Amino acid sequence: MKESFKRNFCYGLVALNTLSLILFGILGIGRGNSKLNFDGDVLYAAGRTWLRGLNAYNYDFLVQSTAGIKDFDSLEGADFFYPPQSAALCMFVGLFEHSVAKFIWLGLNLLSIAAIIFMTVRTLNQHQNNSENHLGSWIMAAMIIGNPFTSHVVWMGQTSLMAFAATMAAWFFSQRQKFVWAGICLGIASFKPQLCLLLGIWFLLEGNWKILAVAFATVTITSAYPLVLYGGPVGMLAAWHQGIQDGYSSLYFNQPGSLDIVGMESIFAFFGLKIPAIKIMAIILAVLLWVFRKRINREDVLGVLMGISFTFLGYSHVYDYVGLLPILTSLWLYCSNNRNALLSSIALVFLLFFPRRIFIAAGLPFLIHWRTIVVLILVVGVVALSMKAKSRQEFQQEIA
Repeated sequence: MKESFKRNFCYGLVALNTLSLILFGILGIGRGNSKLNFDGDVLYAAGRTWLRGLNAYNYDFLVQSTAGIKDFDSLEGADFFYPPQSAALCMFVGLFEHSVAKFIWLGLNLLSIAAIIFMTVRTLNQHQNNSENHLGSWIMAAMIIGNPFTSHVVWMGQTSLMAFAATMAAWFFSQRQKFVWAGICLGIASFKPQLCLLLGIWFLLEGNWKILAVAFATVTITSAYPLVLYGGPVGMLAAWHQGIQDGYSSLYFNQPGSLDIVGMESIFAFFGLKIPAIKIMAIILAVLLWVFRKRINREDVLGVLMGISFTFLGYSHVYDYVGLLPILTSLWLYCSNNRNALLSSIALVFLLFFPRRIFIAAGLPFLIHWRTIVVLILVVGVVALSMKAKSRQEFQQEIA
């Protein structure tokens, strides 16, 4: 394959996926009557509520804070559940007029995409030779930009891209011995704890107290206003807990078994089985991964942890799958030079990205949860490939 063809193919691939993001994630083609940033509006309302010195976990106060705002959709069934450290982000956006704030939110999501691409390309460049990394970097960049989960998060104004970018940055900086930056990023990511919890446990197992201390300090700083407003940590956490009790679990799209919730618990719940203890499996598997960490390549750890989170930890929605990008990067690293493995990987990625609305239209709702099985296969596959590659490296070192 000529280099000029490869280069033009890469440019075209990224351009096509960028166009897809613009059409479906920003302009909202095929989105029906929904509006850009409709989920971000809830966080905007929370920020305005806190800025008025009121309790953001109280639905009536949320409604009052946005009363009279032009083009602001109803907040019916849209309570605020984020932990108090989200206050810094919410209040920042709440300082602006709504017409401006939604584009600030859009800008933050686009910056998160750029950061994820940068870290992914750096990872690929470190672990592939010059003849390989050019194509791989462009393919992964295109996938990051154009996958349906990214478009969905951008359109909704969700926080998954921001939280995952911060989680990925915590790992990225920790591998470069920049522990203060890693701690700051981990602290920022904690406003969506289901995405970064297992990484925090990994740092705990490693005894990396500097990262954890800086993360705790970051959480304290970003929670400073709620700490004062609710009269200290006890009152603050009580207000958050009450907010969750009052509404989170009562909403169908937050319940295991719904079409929006991913993971094994959700699959079992869909078929009428309740196994809440399955969440413990996520922590057990993270600990086991740490125990056998020397048997896998370190660059695969974040991807495997994210896969475990989505499969067993719970509390994750379909759009949170943007956090699977590291495991897809690992898959490319191992399969790009193996035709059969590459074809199998393409099939798995196709199934992961396949539109669920087709299954809904076909009257096959039980197939909605096929993505959890795909993610489980990805986790097992990458762990197996990583162990094989690690064993080969050690053997080559022994005979060298």
